[in-house]
Amino acid sequence: MSKNFFIIIIVIVVLIGGYMVFSKKTTSPETTTPSVATQESTDSTTEQTGVVAENGIIQEKVIIKYTDQGFEPKSLTVKVGTPVTFTNMSAKSMWVASAPHPAHTDLPGFDALKAMGKGESYTFTFSALGTWKYHDHMSPSDFGSIVVE
Repeated sequence: MSKNFFIIIIVIVVLIGGYMVFSKKTTSPETTTPSVATQESTDSTTEQTGVVAENGIIQEKVIIKYTDQGFEPKSLTVKVGTPVTFTNMSAKSMWVASAPHPAHTDLPGFDALKAMGKGESYTFTFSALGTWKYHDHMSPSDFGSIVVE
């Protein structure tokens, strides 16, 4: 009888231990909300932010400011697939478009198609590798370039 009692005790201990181990693994996972990470560039005129996607990949977003002096910065290097937002911080209208002026044909689709006032923005996602020149259609002497790697 002591042999059977010992076996029963071992079975109970194994069952309780197994229950405790597996009950921790089968609890519902915590709900995660995508987090936002902000990284300020050393260039005070460009803001870079990243949003953590559901798959855990950080998607970079770059903001170029258009001021009364033109685009800041004038040139920038980004990774393919990066959305770049052009924000008008000037007193005049801004119309971001691909070079050359006035055709806007170097990078089809890279054209705001309208002028934007102070505080308005235009975002374009660069999905093609290369160096893409752009300008303000309203003031073609204001220009810049984006290098997409």
